[in-house]
Amino acid sequence: MQFSLSKRSWLGSRYGVLLFAFVVAVAFVGVWSYQLWQGKERAILTSETAAENLARASEDANNRTIQAVDLILTSVAAGMKPGGWANGQKGRAFLSSLLDEAPQVREVAFADTLGMVTNISRRGVIPDLSVAHEAYFQQALSGTMPSLLISKPYAGRLLGDNQAAEPNTDFWHLIAARSVYDDIGGFLGVAIAVINPGFLQEQINALDVGRRGHIAYYRYDGELLVRGGNISRFIDSTSHANHPLFKTYLPQREWGTFRQADDYVMGAESIVSYRATTRWPFVVAVVLNVDETLAPWLREATDFSIVMAGGLAVLLLLAFIVYRQRATAEQAEEQLTLLGTALETSANMALITDFDSRIVWVNDAFCKQFGYEFHEVVGKNPNILKSGLVSAEAIAEMWELTLSGRTWNGEMINQRKDGSLVIVNQTISPIMNADGEITHFVAIHDDITERKRSEERLLEAKNEAEEANKAKSEFLASMSHELRTPLNAVLGFAQLLQFDPQHPLSEKQNVHVESILEGGDHLLQLINEVLDLARIEASKIDFSFEVLNGYDVAEECVALSLPLGESQGVKIINTLGKENAPLLRTDRVRFKQALLNLLSNAVKYNKIDVKVIVDGLETDDGFMRFTVKDTGVGIAEKDHDSVFQMFHRLGADPMIAREGTGIGLTITKLLVERLGGRLGFESENGVGSTFWIELPLASNSDAGIWVNVVRTGVEAVDNDHRVLLSIIDKVGSTDFDDQDLSQVFDELLDYTQYHFQREEAIMRACEFPEFNQHQAGHKALRLHVSGMMDEWLKSPSPKSREELHKFLQDWLFNHIVKDDAEIAAFTKGKDQKIAKALETLAHQIHPLKTVFSEENQL
Repeated sequence: MQFSLSKRSWLGSRYGVLLFAFVVAVAFVGVWSYQLWQGKERAILTSETAAENLARASEDANNRTIQAVDLILTSVAAGMKPGGWANGQKGRAFLSSLLDEAPQVREVAFADTLGMVTNISRRGVIPDLSVAHEAYFQQALSGTMPSLLISKPYAGRLLGDNQAAEPNTDFWHLIAARSVYDDIGGFLGVAIAVINPGFLQEQINALDVGRRGHIAYYRYDGELLVRGGNISRFIDSTSHANHPLFKTYLPQREWGTFRQADDYVMGAESIVSYRATTRWPFVVAVVLNVDETLAPWLREATDFSIVMAGGLAVLLLLAFIVYRQRATAEQAEEQLTLLGTALETSANMALITDFDSRIVWVNDAFCKQFGYEFHEVVGKNPNILKSGLVSAEAIAEMWELTLSGRTWNGEMINQRKDGSLVIVNQTISPIMNADGEITHFVAIHDDITERKRSEERLLEAKNEAEEANKAKSEFLASMSHELRTPLNAVLGFAQLLQFDPQHPLSEKQNVHVESILEGGDHLLQLINEVLDLARIEASKIDFSFEVLNGYDVAEECVALSLPLGESQGVKIINTLGKENAPLLRTDRVRFKQALLNLLSNAVKYNKIDVKVIVDGLETDDGFMRFTVKDTGVGIAEKDHDSVFQMFHRLGADPMIAREGTGIGLTITKLLVERLGGRLGFESENGVGSTFWIELPLASNSDAGIWVNVVRTGVEAVDNDHRVLLSIIDKVGSTDFDDQDLSQVFDELLDYTQYHFQREEAIMRACEFPEFNQHQAGHKALRLHVSGMMDEWLKSPSPKSREELHKFLQDWLFNHIVKDDAEIAAFTKGKDQKIAKALETLAHQIHPLKTVFSEENQL
C-alpha cells in the first residue's frame, strides 16, 4: 500500500495566499490613495471656488468705494470752475459736507495750477501745502492724468503728513485725484480726495480668508494699495509688478484663479483668485493658504486613514493567519508524505492499527520479515505475531502507556508465519485526532536478533569470567588461609633455629635460615595482600569515615617509612607544611595503607641514593592531592597502561623490585576508589615517577563516597550502585579527556539501563506498591541523562561537565538514600523470590537462550 497525497496547486498553496493578500493589499492601498487624492482635489477646488466668490465680493465692495470717491471728486471739480462755489468759507463748508456720507474719504482738497492747496475740508486755517512736486500733479500738468488716478500709499493720515511720518508707520493714506478744466479746456488745478485705507480694510476683514490668507487691492501696474488679513498693513516695497499675477495672468485675462507654489508674501503654496475692475484701473486679489484650506480635509483624511489602516491591518492579519494555517497544513502534509515514504521504504518493520487493534497498514519490510502478504494481515489482530514468550506484565505495561497517550518502547519475541521466532525492539505510539482522541497506533519493529545473539555470547563470556574470577578469589583466599598457618610455623621454627643458644648454627646454616625467613616473610606478605584483595572485591571491608588532618596522617606515614628508606639507601623528604593543614573526610586506616604502599613502592622499586619527596596541594574541584615523587628508574611508556594490573611487575629489574608482590598498586587503587578518591601517576623511564592520591576535602559535598550509612542491604542493588558511583566519578575526574569521556558516557548509560531492569525485577518480586511511579521515573531519568550527555558532546566545556557530574551525583545519592531505602524495606524474607526474579530477568534481557533452545532455531 502506497502513501500518496494529491499535490496542492501553487495558487492554493501558502504562496498563493501570499499572492492573493499582496494583490488585495495593493488594491486596498490603491483605493485608499485614490480616495485621499480625490478628497484633496475636491478640497482644493472648493477652496478655489471660495476664493473666486471672495474676489467677486471684494470687487463689488471696492467698486462701490471708488464710485463714491469719484462722485466726490466730480463735485469738487464742478465747484472749482468759474462761477462755482469754491470761493470763501462757503466752499470749505461744501467740501466738509461731502465727507458726511463718505467714511471712505478722510478729507478733500483743491490745488491750483501752481500746486498750492487753495481749499480743503479741514477745519481751521488753510494750511500752506503744495503738491506741485507730486507725481499725480505732474501728470495733471502734462495732461496725462486719467479720469481718476489713485496714487501709491503715502505715510500719515492726511494730506501733507507724509513729509513728517516714518516710512513704516501703520498710518497711511491713498490719494485719489482728478484734473479740473474750465469750459474751454483750460487747466484749473487738481481735485484731491484723501482715501481712508482703514475703511477698505474693514471691508476686507469682514471676509473670511483664514489665519494665513489675505486680500489685497492693486493698481494695474502692480502697486499695492491696501492689504487685509493677519499680516502687516504696510510694507516698504509696495510694487508687486514682478508677481506672476501681473506678469503672466492679468495680461491674459481680467479675472481668474491659479495656484502659486511659493507665495511672495507668506512663502507657502497658495491659491490666488483675482478680478480687475472694468471702469477703474484696480485689481482685487484673494490669496488663500493651501495648507490651511486643506486642514479640514487633512483631519478627515487622518480619520479615514486610521479606519483604512485598521482595515488593512485586519486584512493582513487574516492573511497571515490563513498563511500560517496553510503552511502548517502543508508541513503536515509534507511530513505525512515523508513519513509514509520513510515507513514504506524503511528497513524497519512498521504497522498501523486502528483503536480496536485491527491492522490497517504494514510496510514491505514487515511483510518480508514475517512472511505475510499485505492482504493477509490487513484487518487482523497483531496477535498473529504472538509467540507466547512475552510476559503478561510487559503486555499490560504497553497498553497502560499507549492508552494514556504515551509512547511505549520495549523488546518482544514475535513469531513469523512459518513459526520461527524473531526478537524486535518495538516502539508503539498512539495517533490522536484534533480533539485529542486516540484513533490509531503506529508500531516500529527493529530486528535485534543478531545483536541479542552477540550479547548472549558476551554475557556468557562475562559470566564465565566472573565465575572464574570468583573461583580465583575463593581459591586464593582459601589457599592463603591454608598456607598462612603452616607458613607461620615454618617461620617460627626458622627463628628458633637461628636463636637457639644451645645449638648455634654455622655460618652456612645461618645463611640458609636467613633465606628461609626472607622467603617466608615475602610469601606471608603476598598472602596477606591476596586476602585484602579478596575482601575488597567481595565488599567485605568496612570503612570508618571521619574528618581528619591530612598532613598529620601523611607525616605518620613518612615516619613509618624512614627506616625502610634508610635500609635501602633512599632519602625520604616531607615538604608538607603544618600550617593551613587540609581537613579530609576519609578512613584513617585505609588512607594510611594506601599512602604507605606508595612510599614503600617508591623505596623498593628504585636505585640506591635517590630521593623520595612527599608533597601536597588542593585541587580546584575540592580534593587534596598527596604526591610521592622519586628520582629513580621510572616506568617505560609502554607499561603505563599495566601499572595497576595485578601481578604485573612492569619488567623491572628483579634486583630492584625483589620485595614487591605485584598486588600492592591494585589494592591501593581499589581502596582509594572506595574512599571516593582518585589515583594516578606520571612517569618517565630513567627519570623517575610521581604517584598521587586525591581524597575529597571535608568541605566537598559533591564527592562520591561509598559509605555504610547509604547502603540498602540488597546485595544486587548495592553492587550496581558501587559500579555506577565509580563510573560517575570518572565523569568528574580530570584524568579523562573528551574522547575518553564519550566512552564513559556510553558505559554509564548501558549500566544504568541494566541497573534499572534489575531493580524493577526486585520491585516486582517484592510487590513494591509504587512500582509504576518508580518505573516512570527511571525512564524519565534515563532520557534526561542521555539528553544532557548529548548536549555536552555537541559543545563540551568544563562548566557543562561539572554540572553534569553534580547532577549525576545528586541523582545517585538521592536515589540510594530515598527510593532504594523504601525498596529495601520490602525485601526482608524474600531472598529466594529476588534471586528467582533476577534469574528470570537474565533470560528476558538475553532471550536468545530461550529462542535458541527452541527446535525452530533462527
